[in-house]
Amino acid sequence: MVALPVVSINADSGLAEPAVKSNRLTPIVVAACLFLLLVFSTTTMFVRDAWALQSFQIGIFSLLAVYLLAGIGCEPDQVAGGLAPRLVYLIPLWGLFQLIAQTTASSMETRASVLRWGALAGVFFLTQTVARTRTARRNFLSAFLIFATAMAVLCLMQLFTSGSLVLWIFKTGYPDVYATFPSYNNYAQFVELALPIALWRALREGWHSWWYALAGGVLYGSVIGSASRAGAALCTVELLTMMVIGLVRLRDPETGLPTRSTTAMLLMVPVLAATFTLAVGWERVWLRFQQNDPYLVRKEFMFAAADMAVHRPMIGYGLGTFPEVYQRYAIKDFPLYVNHTHNDWAEFAADGGFPFMLLVLVPFGVAVPAAVRNPWGLGLIAIMLHACVDFPFPRPAVSGWMFVMLALLYMARTSEPR
Repeated sequence: MVALPVVSINADSGLAEPAVKSNRLTPIVVAACLFLLLVFSTTTMFVRDAWALQSFQIGIFSLLAVYLLAGIGCEPDQVAGGLAPRLVYLIPLWGLFQLIAQTTASSMETRASVLRWGALAGVFFLTQTVARTRTARRNFLSAFLIFATAMAVLCLMQLFTSGSLVLWIFKTGYPDVYATFPSYNNYAQFVELALPIALWRALREGWHSWWYALAGGVLYGSVIGSASRAGAALCTVELLTMMVIGLVRLRDPETGLPTRSTTAMLLMVPVLAATFTLAVGWERVWLRFQQNDPYLVRKEFMFAAADMAVHRPMIGYGLGTFPEVYQRYAIKDFPLYVNHTHNDWAEFAADGGFPFMLLVLVPFGVAVPAAVRNPWGLGLIAIMLHACVDFPFPRPAVSGWMFVMLALLYMARTSEPR
């Protein structure tokens, strides 16, 4: 629960004055609650029952309600300004418009999508309110990195020993699990967000940053072990990109060469990444790269989604309704249930029309320059690319952290000198 502002009475004037200490503690409490809700969503990723997702949504909406009703709110200039970040709050409203206009093919699925997008918008807003300072942003990133590294260690430990059991105890009904993720792609997307944080800090923070280099090696090795092709490729690109950034940006002002600590980390990080890769084995992911058609089955889903978008380009068939409408546009029968397009951008166009796709794309696209200036946020670009071949957005265990990172980048951009 969020601590309400404590009011003290001035003995001389008899007027009530807000206690400063409570105001200072409030963002910390909100940040802790938000972080724990995101951790809950991630650690219950394997749960098929609706209670896990609904509990996360109820928690976000409750935290948001307490924050606003308690009068804690923030001034307009204390959150990211501009049109792009405000578009995030219009995303769930698009589904409400479809429900009111009765243009959705399944009102039940669209209502569920409105709640999911509303919770993500709540995460975006709450993150901005607790990340107004550089220290607050750094602390939140540190907490996320510690949690992600712990998940990577769990993934490596379970990889060849747990089968389909989470923590060697809980049955999932899936053939494999990766930490608490039943999908290696969703797990890789989660790591793609955390890996640049570890790599950037390892390069930037001197000799004492060996822990970050170790965390980066563990995260990278766990993705290779998960055998996600897109994840392995994107994490490798992140690693190489960070090496180039370290060489270009982290130079001694006197000599113009990388500092000793940066040079040491430029050598240590790839060595640790290679060590953990060899430890878990690269054969599985290499075999998957040998497939003749890496986009097998998925391209048929994408063509169907594109056809849906062409038939309803402005309003779509309703948020979350792709599984319901897909059979009308299927170009080939498959003996499986098609739950998503495996291309989020195509599915957004099919469900909400091209305006809805832009409604989601623009806030993330506008944040790209901020991610380039703040390399710890490069994972957001990686996930935007990964969304072209998979579906990170429908999974709050991934998309929740995506909207956290999006909010942090906008707040970092706000604090930059113009």
